[in-house]
Order: sequence, then C-alpha cells, then structure tokens
Amino acid sequence: MYKKARTIQPWLTEVHQALHRIPELGRDLPETTAYVAERLDEMGVPHFACAGGLVAELAGEPGGPIMALRADMDALPVTEATGLPQASRHAGKMHACGHDAHMTCALGALRLLRGEGKRAATLRVLFQPAEETDGGAAKMIEAGALDGVSSALCLHVAPSLEVGQIGVISGPARGASDMFNVTLRGRGCHGAYPHLGADVVAGGAQIISALQLLISRETSPLDPAVLTVGRFAAGTARNIIPDSAEFEGIVRTLNPATRARTTARVRELVEGMAAALRLSAEVEFIAGYPALINDAEVAEVVRRVGARELGAENVITPPCPQLGVDDFACIAERVPGCYVDLGARRPGGPEEPLHSPRFYPDEGCLPVGAALIAAWAQSQA
Repeated sequence: MYKKARTIQPWLTEVHQALHRIPELGRDLPETTAYVAERLDEMGVPHFACAGGLVAELAGEPGGPIMALRADMDALPVTEATGLPQASRHAGKMHACGHDAHMTCALGALRLLRGEGKRAATLRVLFQPAEETDGGAAKMIEAGALDGVSSALCLHVAPSLEVGQIGVISGPARGASDMFNVTLRGRGCHGAYPHLGADVVAGGAQIISALQLLISRETSPLDPAVLTVGRFAAGTARNIIPDSAEFEGIVRTLNPATRARTTARVRELVEGMAAALRLSAEVEFIAGYPALINDAEVAEVVRRVGARELGAENVITPPCPQLGVDDFACIAERVPGCYVDLGARRPGGPEEPLHSPRFYPDEGCLPVGAALIAAWAQSQA
C-alpha cells in the first residue's frame, strides 16, 4: 500500500497545501468543510454533515466491521512565520498542529481504498471540528458518528519522529486535563501602607508557588502529573494594592485517582491559604478531556500493519506516555482505539515543535499516513 501511496504524492501535496492556506478555528470551518466535501465528491465517497464536521463512509461488505478514523480539522490562533508560498491566507490563524496533514492522509486513504475494489470492512472517517477548543469528538459521538463502529484509529503528526517512522504505544498514551480559574478578593490600599489592606498580589504569588507542592510533594514521582499556572492578572498601577486578582491554570494527569485527588486539593489549598492570608477565593474547575488509553489489541494490529508497510525498524514504541491531550480520548473511551504518532520530520532535519509559528510537516509523511490508514482498514479482510 505504501508503494501505491507514493505514486499519489503530488496529489497529496496539492491537497495539503490547499488546506494549509485556509486555516479556520473551532467549529467555524466553512472553507475547510467545503474543500473536504469537494474532494470527497470528486472521489464519489458519500458524506454527510455531523455536529459541525463531516462523516464520510466507504462501504465494505454487508455485515462487515465498521472501522473509524478521526481526522481533526481545526487550526490554531497563531500567526504563521514559515515564509512559505502556501502559508496561511487567514491573518492570525495557522495549521500549526498538523490537522491539515491529518485531513490529507484521510482523503489519501479513501482514494487508495477506492482503487482496491472489494473491501471487507467499511471505513468511516470523522472529519472533526474543535479538537483544539471545546471537544468536537464528544459532539460527534452524541450525534451517532460511532454507531456500529468496532475500532478506531487516529494519526497525529510528530516532529520528534522522522518521515517513514510511526510511534505506537499500548495503554495510556496522552493525559487528562482539567482547567481552573481562581479569583482572589482582598482589600485594596496604598502601596506605602500595605498593613491597611489585604494584598491579593502577594497572596496570589504565595498560593501559586504552593500549588506546585501538590505535584512535587503529594504525587509519586512515578505517577506523571503537571500543574501549570499560565496567567496572573491584577492591578492598575505600581503603587496601588488592588482589591482583586485572577489566575488561570491547568492540571494534567494520567491516573484517574490522581486526577480526582489533585483537582480536589487545588480547591482545598487555594481556599485554605486565601483564608490564612485574609483573602477570599472563588475556584472554578472546567473538566477537560479524559486520559487517552490505547487498546492493546488495536495497537498490536497497527504495529503489524506498520511493520509490513514501513519495516519493523520504523515502528517505534515511545518510552512513556505524554501529558499533551487530545479528544480522541473520548472516542477511545467508547470503542477500542489507537492513537498513532506519524513521523513528520525530514531525516536529519531540525525539530520544530507543534504549535510553533514555524511548524510545517515534511510532506513525505502524507503517503505514509495514507498508506497506514488504508492498510489498517484492510486488516480485517
């Protein structure tokens, strides 16, 4: 299949560059959806709108299994700095996480499978919105996109791996996330007379520092967890202690018990320390995506397919899970699934990280991804 996929490299490159030029955010994806629909129509692949995205289905034999592929569609609010002629035409928006490549690989796999004639399994592709925002996967699941599905696959470009390599891990693959917002209220006063007020800036700094103890002193070093406070806002002038301050953070975990304990302790610590510092605290939690757990059997199928298509030496087992998140986790909670890292770095080339304004995958990864998807879809024959 990989040999066949390489023969359509020019088409894959054309599709990828067209999608790269028109990044859109969240669920507002009119150009992207129209472009994908146009390509599906050209190939004669039936499709329908679903929860802000598209579902395309290439039918197999009646009664055969239905295998699902997730291909996310949304981009990021990043100003592109690649300098490429196919750079984003939409100011302040960029496919800096490779979702343009994911859509291209999905379309490529459908094209390859169309040319294979008889197919045992049905391949259902979920072109999904809002992976980067509020979770498009859950909405598509609610709308029935996984009905009848026996297993699911997701590819994600990985600049840590070279083109021609894939990374497959069994069990936990990506973390769970929970966001929190804190508002501290004290008593404003003149900066020369802090004893007359209750200082939310000094108090907030103490609380933020203490939150790190939840990871370093209450969580096992062998149990991955990260707590990050990325925003702190307070005050209007250097000599005024303000009445209130706000900060925002995120907790990432792998273990469900650690997730529950850490979120409870964040609230307890913030409220308790605030009271000790003569402040009041409001703590709001926003549940994010669950941990992404790869099914061992599906992962083994992907390994076998990858070894056959790419060579066993190019099927890499990552040394450990990562604490980045992906809402493919919602799909993998419902059906056996596997999240696969798709090597996207030119052999010997520099590693530009995801979400960078300079990130652009080596387009040699496109036939690799298309071939892997198509071969996986045929693995039930």
